[in-house]
Amino acid sequence: MAKNQSYYFSHDINASNDPKIAAMISELGMISYAWWWILIEKLAAADDYKLPLKKYTFVALDNELKMNDEQILTSVQQVFNKNQHVLEQNSMCSFCSFLLIYLLIHDYELLDCDDEYFWSPSLIRRFEFKKVKEETIREKRRLAGLKSAESRKAKKQNLTHVQQNLTHVQQNQLIKEKKRKENNIERDTRAREDENPISIFEDDEVKNKPIYELYMKSIGIVSPTIKERLDDLVESYGKERVIVAINTTADNGGNSIKYVETVTAGNLKQEVQKDFGASKCNSNARGVSRKNSRKDEDVDWEKEYQRVHGKK
Repeated sequence: MAKNQSYYFSHDINASNDPKIAAMISELGMISYAWWWILIEKLAAADDYKLPLKKYTFVALDNELKMNDEQILTSVQQVFNKNQHVLEQNSMCSFCSFLLIYLLIHDYELLDCDDEYFWSPSLIRRFEFKKVKEETIREKRRLAGLKSAESRKAKKQNLTHVQQNLTHVQQNQLIKEKKRKENNIERDTRAREDENPISIFEDDEVKNKPIYELYMKSIGIVSPTIKERLDDLVESYGKERVIVAINTTADNGGNSIKYVETVTAGNLKQEVQKDFGASKCNSNARGVSRKNSRKDEDVDWEKEYQRVHGKK
């Protein structure tokens, strides 16, 4: 069977009206019309739609076309007798199918041949037309497939773009929501601090909270820096001395942590002087006391405190 061939071929409904076919039927009888289409079917199934001019071809055709039947031979004997010269010139003319092919080629011009093969030009044209038509359809389908693929790709890209935009919008919404929550927390924290400023130190040790509260009540706001300096005072001088210093600062109209630090250091100095002064009772102690007093007068207790604690 010819390559890339379907199991059918076109058959004109008015093929019998073809003058060449009509002449064949007129001379060979209606049986020749059946021979013709059987022969066309054989050619359609052959490679390149051609059959070889070989002995085995005509042996097979004689059998296929039933040309060995005496009744059939009698009906066409007159025509075959007219072509006796063909039988005499060719060694294969003992086969009736060979004479039929000869007539179809030379008398009716329905077939064509070369030195090796014979074929039907009409059949080849039909299959070539069919092949071109199929290739055209195949190309249209290929282009349609490419167009469809491009369309799907474009839709996918659009979908991806939409998803990216949606993701971007969602991210912006998440950022805005996070910022809104942070603002709410900050606002709530400020409101809580306004109601109770000492609440910012809720996580610190309880022992210093009275110091912060006293400072806020007596002097002013406790910032993180002031809190740290109050903690240093408590650690260096003790809670009682810092409380006394805060009260003294408030009584004297002071309004800064530096004032509290100065008072705390001054109070400590007075305590030290008092302790040392009580132990000196004899006359020699007076001179020493006056000497020590002069030395004490030369000491800047505030600067000494700042030197030790690094506070200004």
